[in-house]
Amino acid sequence: MAVPEFFNSIEQSGLSRWIRGGSDVFAFYLFLLFHAFGLALVVGGNAVVDLRILGVARDLPLKSLTWLFGMMWAGFWINAASGIVLLIAYPTKAFTNPVFYAKLTLVALAMITMRRMQIRVFDPSLSEAAMIVKGKTLAKWSLVLWTGAITTGRLLAYTYTYLLYGFRAAG
Repeated sequence: MAVPEFFNSIEQSGLSRWIRGGSDVFAFYLFLLFHAFGLALVVGGNAVVDLRILGVARDLPLKSLTWLFGMMWAGFWINAASGIVLLIAYPTKAFTNPVFYAKLTLVALAMITMRRMQIRVFDPSLSEAAMIVKGKTLAKWSLVLWTGAITTGRLLAYTYTYLLYGFRAAG
C-alpha cells in the first residue's frame, strides 16, 4: 500500500510533534484522557438509558433520564475534538488501518441510534410503556454498537501497519 505523502506533512508539523511528545511529553496523554472522559459521558449515558429501557431499575421513570442526552452530546463533542487531535498526532497509523474505519462506522451508527432514540423514544407525548416498546430494539442496537466501537478503538493500539510515515510496525 502506498502511503500518501500528505500524512508525512501532518506528522512533521509542529502541532503533531508536540502532541506526540515534543516539548511536553504529557500532551498526548492529556488528549487521551479527554478522549476517555468523553467516552465515559457518551457511552455511559447511553448505557444507562439503554439498560433502563431494557428493564433495569424499573422504578426509575424513563422520562427523568431525558437530561442525559445533553451529557451524551457533550461527551460526543469532547470525543470528536480530542479524536481529531489524536489523529493529527498519528495520521498514518490511523488512516492506513481498516480497524479505524470500522470504529468510525460503529460510532456513526451508534450516534444515529442515539439520535433516533432521543427523537422517537423520548417524545414527551408518549407514555412510559410506549417509550419502552419503541425503544427496546434501539437500546439493544445501541449496546451492541457501542461495545463494537469501544472494542475497535482498543484494537487500534495493536493492529496498525504503520506507526508513522515510512515506519512499518515490527512483526
